[in-house]
Amino acid sequence: MRQISKIINVKLYALIIFLSLFYGLAFTFSDFYNSPFDNAKDFFILSLQWGVVVTATFGFLYLIIINKYIFAIVFPLLTICCGILTYMRYALQISLTPMLLDLAFVNDAGTWLENFNFLILILIIASLLFSAVCVYYRWKYITVKQPFIHAAIAISIILVTNHGILRRPLSQRIPYVIYYSLKEYINSKNIVQDTRNTFVANDASTQTDSLTVVLVLGESLRADHLQLNGYHRNTTPLLAKDSNVISFPNIYTNPYYTHTSIPHLLTRADSISPDRAYTEESFISLFKQAGYKTYWIANQESVSTYVYFMNECDTLIYVNGGKSLYIFNKWLDSDLLPDYKESLNDPSSKKLLILHTIGSHWWYNSHYPDSFETFKPTIKSRIVKSNTQEEMINSYDNTILYTDFVIHRFIDELREQNAILFFISDHGESLGEDGYYLHGEDRPELHYPACFIWYSTAYENMFPQHIQSLKKNKNNRYLTDFLFHTILDAADIETQYKDKRLSIINTR
Repeated sequence: MRQISKIINVKLYALIIFLSLFYGLAFTFSDFYNSPFDNAKDFFILSLQWGVVVTATFGFLYLIIINKYIFAIVFPLLTICCGILTYMRYALQISLTPMLLDLAFVNDAGTWLENFNFLILILIIASLLFSAVCVYYRWKYITVKQPFIHAAIAISIILVTNHGILRRPLSQRIPYVIYYSLKEYINSKNIVQDTRNTFVANDASTQTDSLTVVLVLGESLRADHLQLNGYHRNTTPLLAKDSNVISFPNIYTNPYYTHTSIPHLLTRADSISPDRAYTEESFISLFKQAGYKTYWIANQESVSTYVYFMNECDTLIYVNGGKSLYIFNKWLDSDLLPDYKESLNDPSSKKLLILHTIGSHWWYNSHYPDSFETFKPTIKSRIVKSNTQEEMINSYDNTILYTDFVIHRFIDELREQNAILFFISDHGESLGEDGYYLHGEDRPELHYPACFIWYSTAYENMFPQHIQSLKKNKNNRYLTDFLFHTILDAADIETQYKDKRLSIINTR
């Protein structure tokens, strides 16, 4: 009984519970307050997720409070950080992401400073005063005996709540977002520093003096929902009117997650050598060898599996600094346009631009303006099963309608140039087939991504045989392995690493 009484320290647990609830209401709630829900069941599910975060926070606070010296240092710093993140969430509608850290530490330190105001100063002072009271109470009134047993309990709580399905509500929410974002940021920086000597130096070359190649990486866009491919709705009215757009409805991707499909698309990876996606350079390096200026303009977060390729480009631009999948305000691909136009104005005569879009990612309603809400009714809850299949499809199709508009804007900037634009989505999306939604399970509909190619009149005049081949091959079936070889072919780049047999521009 004495051993139990030493562990069940009423004052200790009372303080931890109080601080956990305080963190949950003062900080973590900011990540939940605008989550769309439709009924009491949805609210209960969201409350459970909030409870998981609070329980995990309890575990961490428990761990640092065991030693009063550690608590005196870590707790004030953590409280200040959480206060600032909460301010960012409410006032700026952004959260901490590896991309935001990269913007702040590498690209633009002013990102942090421009939003530093008197309110944040008050917040920091208040956090310090609150922390001082808590630290004083811990030092004066709490004595912890059997610290190793307490530490074991705390670590067990942390491990349980950070494992498997329970980890998802934690990784992008305060306070655990600090740990996970820093971990991903450091991991990404280590990957970028890798040395991948895949291609022989000075191997790639081109005879073309002036050419712009654009690759748009789509998100969750399935081929059979394009009007271009015979879908019964007018989801691509602008692209359908453009006679220079050629759609390829029978492209098959083996990977069906963004983090696996993007590396596969950009490299020589195939079913025989899938590991090339994580060990080799991409076609970007060959473009650079051939004298192309290369750009990556991102509207998605950098991910460890393809962050190397993002940094392979001469210029990397983030247009989405602090948006995450748990923020439900507008997150639009039109944000790419200003940097896209500026990059096109670069005096370099040969350019490769890669645009990574947010496209048709869940939460669908965030990814199109209200003016594009053509198909109704739309989704009303972030709990997928609380929406009807009709609502899911309507919102999804609205994202495609907006994608049509954005891609049309991209194309408009290229019409007077010698240019070619590729669009390929990373994977498809389940929309209620056999009761499945999104892309959490391996489903047939995930393996058929939308793909189309646009070319300018100047490009057709320079490479008429390319256009003839594209039109001839448009209904053929291809693996996404085609992209590496086709985009080099389209750019008139000669290299030993290009296999013309895998290029859909190759006449056959």
